[in-house]
Amino acid sequence: MNLTKNIFLSQLLPRVNNRQVAKSAIRTFATSGQQSSGSQEQRSEQPGIYDIVIVGGGAAGCALASALSTSRTLGKLRIAMVDPAGLSQIGRWQPPTDTYLPRTLQITLSNKRYFERRGVWDHCYTDRVQPCHRAVVTDASGNGEIDLDAAGVLDRMALCDDSVAYMIETKNLVSGLLRSIYDSQQSPIDMIERAKVVKIEPGHGPVKWPVVTLSNKAVLQARLLVGADGGNSQIRKFAGIGTYGTEYGQYGLVATLCLEQLNTTAFQRFLPTGPIAMLPFPNGYANLIWSLYPEQLQMLKSVSEELFASLVNAAFRLSPAELQCFYRMIQTGAADGDVMAAIAWRLDVFADKADIASEPSGSLLAPAVAAIAPRSRLSFPLRLRMVDSLIAERVALVGDSGHVMHPLAGQGLNMGLEDVQSLVSVLEQAMEAGQDIGALQVLKSYNKKRYVRNLAMQGVVDKIWHVFGAQAAPLVGMRSLAMNGLDGFAAAKKMLLKGMMA
Repeated sequence: MNLTKNIFLSQLLPRVNNRQVAKSAIRTFATSGQQSSGSQEQRSEQPGIYDIVIVGGGAAGCALASALSTSRTLGKLRIAMVDPAGLSQIGRWQPPTDTYLPRTLQITLSNKRYFERRGVWDHCYTDRVQPCHRAVVTDASGNGEIDLDAAGVLDRMALCDDSVAYMIETKNLVSGLLRSIYDSQQSPIDMIERAKVVKIEPGHGPVKWPVVTLSNKAVLQARLLVGADGGNSQIRKFAGIGTYGTEYGQYGLVATLCLEQLNTTAFQRFLPTGPIAMLPFPNGYANLIWSLYPEQLQMLKSVSEELFASLVNAAFRLSPAELQCFYRMIQTGAADGDVMAAIAWRLDVFADKADIASEPSGSLLAPAVAAIAPRSRLSFPLRLRMVDSLIAERVALVGDSGHVMHPLAGQGLNMGLEDVQSLVSVLEQAMEAGQDIGALQVLKSYNKKRYVRNLAMQGVVDKIWHVFGAQAAPLVGMRSLAMNGLDGFAAAKKMLLKGMMA
């Protein structure tokens, strides 16, 4: 009877590729007692059946795959990761020598240490990572400002020669994670690249393991299906997990900046139309993230790179009214040279006023932009998306599949990494207790640990966006008063910085 059933399964679940067939001979397949109908040796011959299938090879998916591959408990399982990109090519990525990529991630100190413990950090190009222990936040509509300088607020023991955050290119981190997976001493994960998910169905029998059909005709059956496939997650839709939230009606414009001086400080300025942020890179480079409405986005992506650099300098220094004046000049067809001349004149006036005032706040200005890297302007929609749950029967969500929010706080990836660490911990405990890792009762522990925390962070970031978007004079005054009050309250800043490091 077992032989007949195995022949049937081998027809239903075709082999993924010859490499996986070779691996299956040296692997054991962990199953629950309900699902097992034969010996481990018999089941290891079914290459389409996995303990864990991760859909999505971005930062969160690769972080989960890397953690699983190095886990003494979970590394024994049969695991696959599926992504439409060329994962092996990304793993061989060689960084350019003359610029930085515009898509950037901000990693907290605790998550950086997590990567170090897992052996991931050594696989990244760490000379391209910029430590950052200072962030300056200002309000363009008022006079509020906050200077979060860890070196001035925290004692040496709190820093331990580390920084509050680290800026790293997305591709640098993902390629490092992939290399750590390929170099793992545990049983390697099956990396199924250049394949899209075309269909997901519940399995048959008393224990319904999801069946995933790929564009390359492969069929995978998973005891636990993990969605790491982003905001439009197919896994979340298959599981019937509801979402709610809002579209901000804005886009994030990113670009690589070349600065006139070296810089290790992060700057963020809240404009009436949305925040603009400058995140430092080594060697005088920086990453720009600018929240814009569609009409502004189209205009700023179409202007010359020289004019764009001038507009970035204006956005960090001049008043919102002056910035709108430059926008109108562009919209009415003014030549780039005329707009740049107008910006340069206003910046000179601003500099003269700053010299006369001789205020300490002059040190809080972002460094001037000399140029932007060619063809580095990219954009993406900004939205808030919450989920009803991070789990369903035999399904778990990590990263953007389970939470999407505005990038103004730079916490999206850090939340995803916390998801990964929590899920791995829950699965390890379940394995050690002999439990079924895909069972809803096991996954409830993961949801309990992460759901409320994710929701709270999303709520805080959304409230910040709305508070700084309000332009009524009384609200602007109260906002400035609160910011300046916090800036002068060392104990509160110390608590905030420690929270950012964690």
